Amino acid sequence: MTNRGDTIRALLARANHITTPQPEAETALALASKLMQKYGFTEHDFDSEPSQQDNSVVVQEVRVFGKYRVQRQSLLYAIALKHSCTGYRSEDEIDTCILVLYGREADIFAARTLFAAADILGTRLLPRGDRSWRISWWKGFRVGVEDALATMRTEFISETAGAGLVLADRMTRANNEMRAQVPRLVTRYHSAGKGKAYSSGQRAGRGFGSPGRSFDTGIRGEIG
Repeated sequence: MTNRGDTIRALLARANHITTPQPEAETALALASKLMQKYGFTEHDFDSEPSQQDNSVVVQEVRVFGKYRVQRQSLLYAIALKHSCTGYRSEDEIDTCILVLYGREADIFAARTLFAAADILGTRLLPRGDRSWRISWWKGFRVGVEDALATMRTEFISETAGAGLVLADRMTRANNEMRAQVPRLVTRYHSAGKGKAYSSGQRAGRGFGSPGRSFDTGIRGEIG
């Protein structure tokens, strides 16, 4: 019988395949994110049934390289925030942005996996235009994805008693750990743009994961 790890891997493969229609890809992403959050998968047990969830805060560095990496790194940060993680941009390397993330290992893994899929979709949807136009589009896409994930999160909290408190506690613990390790940290977040390119990207981002919308974070064991 196919285990949950295989199911998630199959959903992500469907979402990222170049021939998959966008609505179907977004549905697959929403389901994959739901399963990863619900069952607490990490990179170490992705191919097997997960053990009891570990709620301790960990730190991970994520490198984003290639074209439009600054905007794409901001997209990763936005997704991480919606998964009760926090972080900061470290010193860049050549052609690489480095984002340092704090949060539960399962939450960081879910955010990174969802970002990988969103990154591919953004690349597929990016219209033609000069560099300035495309940077503005990426900024809009990030804000649109934020809007979509915020809606999923709000709906889940409203449907699940105690969920808001658990998610807030996770974020508080992640922030406290980051501030303890980097007490003089000044966080920076790239502002959004304006214009047709930005609006086009925002519309594309807002459709992210909308079919079968859900935001199950697997917290029922903590509040039940």
